[in-house]
Amino acid sequence: MEKKAALLPSGSLFFMNTASPLRLIAVTGPTATGKTKLAVELARRFHGEIVSVDSRQVYRGMDLGTGKDLEDYGDIPCHLIDIADPGEIYDLSRFVRDAWQAMEDIESRRRLPILCGGTAMYLDALLRGYRLPGGKRAAHAPHHRTTEDKAAPPSFQPPRPIEALTIGVYYPRETVRRRIEERLDQRLAAGMIDEVRGLHEAGVSYEKLEFFGLEYREIARFLQGQCDLPAMRQTLLDRIRQFAKRQDVFFRKMEREGLRIHWCRAGNDPDPAALAATFLAGQPVPEPALRMLDIHYGKIQP
Repeated sequence: MEKKAALLPSGSLFFMNTASPLRLIAVTGPTATGKTKLAVELARRFHGEIVSVDSRQVYRGMDLGTGKDLEDYGDIPCHLIDIADPGEIYDLSRFVRDAWQAMEDIESRRRLPILCGGTAMYLDALLRGYRLPGGKRAAHAPHHRTTEDKAAPPSFQPPRPIEALTIGVYYPRETVRRRIEERLDQRLAAGMIDEVRGLHEAGVSYEKLEFFGLEYREIARFLQGQCDLPAMRQTLLDRIRQFAKRQDVFFRKMEREGLRIHWCRAGNDPDPAALAATFLAGQPVPEPALRMLDIHYGKIQP
């Protein structure tokens, strides 16, 4: 089958062939590490568009609490942000379908798909090609016949393999803890409590807000008078730091299962753009200089 090649601004050739793997770059890492800014830099340099890999940024009206940082994108298109209402159920099954549609659309326009986000399970589902069951059948007595549940989505199988360069933004854990606190205070000052109050006034129940976790759960408790502002802030700070540690655990799991993540200290060492240029040119990318599996932390009090 004939291959069509598009010359990227970097000078690399990005081959367009529906029978070939989908080639992309993924940018990930724990919360508050600057993933969006790095993804935007790479998108601007390599003629890319960003696909958000975040389980909460899909929801409209949930901006500060989910860290959309929309101002960081500038003129770079971003997909899978603000595509669902908070009252909807948006799960892994919907995500992989929407992500594949976005990635193939980006590729069809001779642009580079760049995944960006810290929902590690969603990222793993794409990079490792999760196959999702669907069309469930229910048994009916007395003859135990089965019928298809037409409300269930059909089974999903990735249409093509993915060939990805995965870049992680790495900071030492104490630095991440400090960055989390600074960002939390910035978002509280920017009106995050008002955002949650507005969602509730628009019809999102406190129960649903608690379902979204972290910022929405703790601020919902505050708005219901279950805690005061200093206690809410401290509890939320502790919970976000614990969440960052759980992200680390999942990244380690991904490495153990064979995924190569090129962790770049402070997002620039080794140079992510150099890694991307090598990958897009079809040349061998060096082994990761840093692995989460090789980093061992002592016990840190929350």
